[in-house]
Amino acid sequence: MSHRHQSPLFLLLSVLVAPGCAIQVLRAAPALPRAAALLSASKPALPAVTKAYTLSGLATGAAWTACSCVALSSHPNAAIDAVCGLRHNLLTIAQAYALPLPLIWAVASALRSAAAAGWDRLSSATYRRLNLALFTSSAWLCAAAVCMPAFAYGYDMYPAALKAAAGAAHGLTALLCAGVWVRTVEPTRSGHYMPRLVRGLAGSLATLAPKSASDDPEAASSRDGRSELALCAALFAWFAVLPVVSPFPMATVPAILGKRMSRAYSAWTWLAACVCYVLKDAAERGRSSASTFATLRKGLAAGSLAHLLVVALKLVGVDGGGLLLPGRGLWTFYANFVAVPFTAGASVAMHALVAFATTCSEVGEEK
Repeated sequence: MSHRHQSPLFLLLSVLVAPGCAIQVLRAAPALPRAAALLSASKPALPAVTKAYTLSGLATGAAWTACSCVALSSHPNAAIDAVCGLRHNLLTIAQAYALPLPLIWAVASALRSAAAAGWDRLSSATYRRLNLALFTSSAWLCAAAVCMPAFAYGYDMYPAALKAAAGAAHGLTALLCAGVWVRTVEPTRSGHYMPRLVRGLAGSLATLAPKSASDDPEAASSRDGRSELALCAALFAWFAVLPVVSPFPMATVPAILGKRMSRAYSAWTWLAACVCYVLKDAAERGRSSASTFATLRKGLAAGSLAHLLVVALKLVGVDGGGLLLPGRGLWTFYANFVAVPFTAGASVAMHALVAFATTCSEVGEEK
């Protein structure tokens, strides 16, 4: 079966199974007892882990930046590339950077701060969720970098050196997050971690609806943003799966990065869904004012607002014409996006809602 026609559903299932497989490898590794002994040291701060999170965040951002620049600075189809100008390429690259870079900064900063506080902090549900979310996203990005044709409609634009460097950056980030998660949880009685993963995912889906939600806009449970964040968590999760299981043009939403990077971008949409869930949980517990959640709100707000700005520029028509400026650029360069107006509109509304939830919700005093 060629890369071009490889089932996206197969790719999705591969990444969903990857956490359990990687964790079982970590358990069976001969060096794990020595590593566990080292990690068990009763130190309040973890300078090595803190530094590792810092480096992983920088490496992840750099790898995505490089891959986006290489894939989107020109089009592999010579006829299309002749029509695309520098302005179009720069606008598309900006779209690729808008949400991912602020988001990885926020998540890596939150995990780094937790590592500086010690294992007790990393063992809390918030950081276990963030580690699993970043693990899954990094595993997906690693696969997308190393096996670009399987994710990019057959296009293979990365040189071997970039594939190796980006794959290593994302792969090592995934291993770091998996290793820390294993250190902070206990396996089930069977000695495996997969049952815990399945139960945790099922439990998160079952508790996605906000607790004590109210239809009274003046109620405290309405003003803290829990309802909006719960809806955003569901929408981002849906839009993370949509490009993987759908053909083009539907698969280009919400990334609007064409056939080259829209499916790889699902890693960031999934990470945003998990951050929304973490923020919803914090609002329910009255913990939204804590520094971790303030950082996550800032990253998600900056990323969603930047995404909306780039989309607005495209719709207005700065790229050769659109809804306000003369020309056919919107319909020529973003044909996949305008071909599915309802889905595209829903993705824009999702980013607008999360921007509202992260900037306009009332954050009470920390409990």
